[in-house]
Amino acid sequence: AVVSTQSTGEEGVGVKGEADDDYASIPSPPMEGSGSGSWVSRSPQVEKRIREELVCLGVLGASDEESEDEILSELLEKQGELRNLAEYNTVQLNLLTDTAVEFMKQQEIRHRIDAIDDEVCDTYRNFMLKKHKKIPYSKKEKEQAAKLLQEREELNKQLQDNLLLSP
Repeated sequence: AVVSTQSTGEEGVGVKGEADDDYASIPSPPMEGSGSGSWVSRSPQVEKRIREELVCLGVLGASDEESEDEILSELLEKQGELRNLAEYNTVQLNLLTDTAVEFMKQQEIRHRIDAIDDEVCDTYRNFMLKKHKKIPYSKKEKEQAAKLLQEREELNKQLQDNLLLSP
């Protein structure tokens, strides 16, 4: 039953008490756009009042509050476990990310070594052809071959250092 209260001017839901014929008025939740406060911020108060009314009517017993407390404590416990798990997952994700970055660096070095190996093989084939045809090697070709071998050695050393430092 909807009852209009004279003193506040608010409409409310009337609940008939068992002992007397008077109606206890519970204010209705504010409609959207009404500036009388946020429904969300007042919801614990409204929930408490509704619970009290239901206990008075005999719909809920005192044991229902205890079961809700058990449920709440279980929810809080599980929420704590989830927070711990989320923290653990974050740590593991950071470790995996760091490992992946290191692996990508190593992979890049390996690709550069492979490219240099191909150039060294081409240079060696050219040297063998010239040796077979008895054509002398130019100074530029010798310097290029020495430079490629030196660069390959440096990259291999860099790769080994990187492998030793990685977890």
